[in-house]
Amino acid sequence: MDHKQPAILVVEDDRDMREFIRDILAEDGYPVSLAANGSEALACLEKDTFPIIVSDLKMPVMDGHALLDRLSARQALRPFVIVITAFGDIDEAVHLIDRGAYDYIIKPFRMEQLLIAVRRAAAELAMRRKIARLERLTATGPYGHGLIGRSAAMRRLQEFIGKIASASGSVLIEGETGTGKEVVARAIHRASARKNKPFVAVNCAAIPEGLLESELFGHVRGAFTDAVSSRRGMFLEADGGTILLDEIGEMDPVVQAKILRVLQEKQVRPVGAGSPVPVDARVIAATNRTLKEEVEAGRFREDLYYRLNIFRITIPPLRERREDIPLLTEEFLRRHEQAGRPARLGREAMRFFLDYPWPGNIRELENVIERCVFLAEDGRITLQDLPEEMLAACRPASTPAFDTIRPLAEMEEEYIRYVLEQCHGNKQKAAALLGINRKTIRRRLQPESSDTGNQENPAA
Repeated sequence: MDHKQPAILVVEDDRDMREFIRDILAEDGYPVSLAANGSEALACLEKDTFPIIVSDLKMPVMDGHALLDRLSARQALRPFVIVITAFGDIDEAVHLIDRGAYDYIIKPFRMEQLLIAVRRAAAELAMRRKIARLERLTATGPYGHGLIGRSAAMRRLQEFIGKIASASGSVLIEGETGTGKEVVARAIHRASARKNKPFVAVNCAAIPEGLLESELFGHVRGAFTDAVSSRRGMFLEADGGTILLDEIGEMDPVVQAKILRVLQEKQVRPVGAGSPVPVDARVIAATNRTLKEEVEAGRFREDLYYRLNIFRITIPPLRERREDIPLLTEEFLRRHEQAGRPARLGREAMRFFLDYPWPGNIRELENVIERCVFLAEDGRITLQDLPEEMLAACRPASTPAFDTIRPLAEMEEEYIRYVLEQCHGNKQKAAALLGINRKTIRRRLQPESSDTGNQENPAA
């Protein structure tokens, strides 16, 4: 459908009433479709999208309650549902509002009331779409290249990528695990003139040391025992495009020397080959270490470091760009929604997300959301769906974990003993800190005091 006004689906079992509503809405410029019950409405939704639905509450086959439940589970973009209800069903209508309906109208009603409700829904729909467009523009920025974030750090990163994309020099990407180093590398490739050529990612830490050279540079038949046929290495696969050497800090010094030669001479020598092969691949290296420190410690070649460090990008951890958390969360939830698993984040859970330090960065956030989407009841993610280790990490050390219900007197006695221990048994000091007198302490700890007699050391 392509209309200036949003399409409306009218769901009403009374034929005369639904046709009358259709005529009134059509006069106001809305394209209208009709359904006699909730089941027919779902069939209409299989064929088309209706941002606004006007539905009666009491209907045969499938009533308004069941229809709203199905809409919440099926719709990628939840429609604005306006419920029509009899005067005696107001409580039911209010209950539906709590479950996601947009508005309700009480029978008998004037058509102007319905038009007001529909116009209000259409105006809010237009505003939401405008905000969504602006947020997408802000999130990606003029140099977004698919990166998600509107923090100052991400805007600087996006702009920097735009500046270096057309260059051919090597790029060094540093950042903690899970910050999205490969995502940044792919963004550089997509923004460059090499975007239609291959992008090849190599995890240097995942390939056994003895095979890394063959994987990178290829080999000829008979070069070693298992080389039953020749093979192009990953550098040649990336010819004309970009090669990402991920976790380059884990690379063996012997292979480091050969990578240096590739960068200097623009050619590779497959294992067992008699002559080198020209190659044109932009090298992007990524590491969760600080390579400068690795050089100083003698674990990484200094000359290779400077060859790689023509353009350096340091990706900030997620805890340093918290304003990007809602955007990232929305994107991950959108992906699950497209896969048929819609879910939304409750306000309390979002506040927790903003406070949590995310040691695993974006990767941890993505994994947590995947877990929560499958555990959430009614598609609403709450604190109960989060891993216990996350909750424990944000729980103050001084805050007791009330995992069981205990008598107040027992808790009080435990706390008094704790304060006494901190005061090295000095009841006078403990009493002052607790705001009570020493006799109260003795009375609260009576079972213990009776064992030692009634004499109290006045110096204690």
